[in-house]
Amino acid sequence: MQTRTNPFIVMAGLYLTVGLAAVVGALAVESGLVESLPRLRWVLIHLVTIGGLTQAVFGVLPSLVTATDASARRPADSHRWLQWLALNAGYPLLLLGMATGTTLVSITGATIVLGALGLLVSTVLRTTGRATPRGLSRYYRLAPWFLVVGILAAFGMLLGIHGPGGYLGSLEAHVHANVWGFLALIVAGALLTLLPALLEAELRYPRLVSVTFWGLTIGVVGLVAGPWLARHEVTILGLASYVVGTGALLANVVGTYRRSDRNHTRRIALVLGAYLWLAFPVPWAPFVLLVPDAVPAGAIEIAAINGLIFGWMLQLAMAFLPVVAAAFAQPVADRGVVEAVAAVAAEHPQPSWIQVGSVNLGMLALWLTAVPVLGELAASATLAGFALIAVAWALFVVSLWRSIASPTSEGAGRRGATRDAA
Repeated sequence: MQTRTNPFIVMAGLYLTVGLAAVVGALAVESGLVESLPRLRWVLIHLVTIGGLTQAVFGVLPSLVTATDASARRPADSHRWLQWLALNAGYPLLLLGMATGTTLVSITGATIVLGALGLLVSTVLRTTGRATPRGLSRYYRLAPWFLVVGILAAFGMLLGIHGPGGYLGSLEAHVHANVWGFLALIVAGALLTLLPALLEAELRYPRLVSVTFWGLTIGVVGLVAGPWLARHEVTILGLASYVVGTGALLANVVGTYRRSDRNHTRRIALVLGAYLWLAFPVPWAPFVLLVPDAVPAGAIEIAAINGLIFGWMLQLAMAFLPVVAAAFAQPVADRGVVEAVAAVAAEHPQPSWIQVGSVNLGMLALWLTAVPVLGELAASATLAGFALIAVAWALFVVSLWRSIASPTSEGAGRRGATRDAA
């Protein structure tokens, strides 16, 4: 979509801004200034997932495919606008239905979002050429199918249609498919695609690209099927495979950074912090599944979901979304998107250490609420956690809108696209 600003990125900025307002609302509730708002937590979660990250993924996915597949074809702009219209017609209905508890409205919105996803899958399949099986484009080709599974699980929850795992099994399958499957596969592919150009260093362990892909893919299949089937052994095996894939990914992130000039320390710090909170629930998972009475299972599950949304997703968005927005704020040839993002990042201000510190301290506070001995201090820890996250989030939103409105490296982005075209 060669427009002045990528409309998907603009909508991501809009929903992330509304999400910040929702965090302020959560702070008001926690501090007792306002009455409890119904379903605020799940609305907030979906403002980040579908509202922020999914919008961004829709915006950049075809360009990532063409950047990693030499035989790929550029998608038609008319198809992309249709996807944007469908996604942004269905998503507000989904949010409205969730906020009001109206199942019919939620189902209508989810159906339209599923249609938008179908259009995106069609675009990716048409865009993809004859890439080798070891290419990074397979991350992008597979990932949308997990979102299809996640949406179907959401339909099951709305309509009361569940597998042996019941409602909670469908909920876990929904979260795992959307986050650990759809978003995590695209993030992994994007990191492996962008980091060499960003850090100006060769990928440290290219053979681990396949280990990452198969570890994450097999892992998320187990993490989706296990809860839905109520088979804990399948879930635990999936979790083990996922840990292997994530470890291989982080080995490449750290290894590539170490062999570079280390000019993007704060971005890499956000990436490592993000994966810390993604992995933090792993040691607790067998206890929650097998001996839930021995641990505060409910509190751990709440903290784990907070970690996925505010610890993992938000930090990754802080690290890269402003530079992606700046790169897409001028026409960029699809095959030059990696070079354009790297060129913009070289001149764009990095996230501040205040952002890095406050978001991670905030997540630490939210995880402390799962410690039983905290007792009455849990409410104070929750309040402090959301306040710290709100500080980091506010700095991020300001940076994002500056990038959308006034890209700092417009010339650098054009140089990257021109160099690629030449």
